[in-house]
Amino acid sequence: MAQQPNVEITEAERPRVKLEPGPAVKWRSNKPGIPDRPSEVPHGGHFGATGPDPGWGLKIINQAALPDDDPRLRKVAGGLVLARAAAIGRAPVPEDLEVALVLCGYGPDAPAPVVERRERWLEAVAHENRPGATAVAEVDRDLLVRKPEEVAYALRRAFRA
Repeated sequence: MAQQPNVEITEAERPRVKLEPGPAVKWRSNKPGIPDRPSEVPHGGHFGATGPDPGWGLKIINQAALPDDDPRLRKVAGGLVLARAAAIGRAPVPEDLEVALVLCGYGPDAPAPVVERRERWLEAVAHENRPGATAVAEVDRDLLVRKPEEVAYALRRAFRA
């Protein structure tokens, strides 16, 4: 519609050109403790090196029928399950729990030193910042990533009388 001749339009009432946003500016945090890039994300020490989806590993443990109903066993198994999954670089699977139970001395033909080691791990749970840390620290990574049958065989050979 055209402008009526008796109505004056001021500069403020005229249509304005819509400004396009400028180019994106690189953002960096000015607060301490907020990482700006992946290399700044803390890892190791108390932060650990978690693999993807540790909550799924805890769900596997909670839904499994463990050979012992001790809550300390759940914590030790949780540490071993999460450590194995992180070492392999994937989310936890039920096989991780099988390996954890073999490492704890559950299963046929478990050597007596492995059962004694499990008792020591269970005793240590109450004193650890991260439950299961003692078990994870004592198990060799090469043994941790093997199949359950291979772990059981390796333990039998290592503790053979």
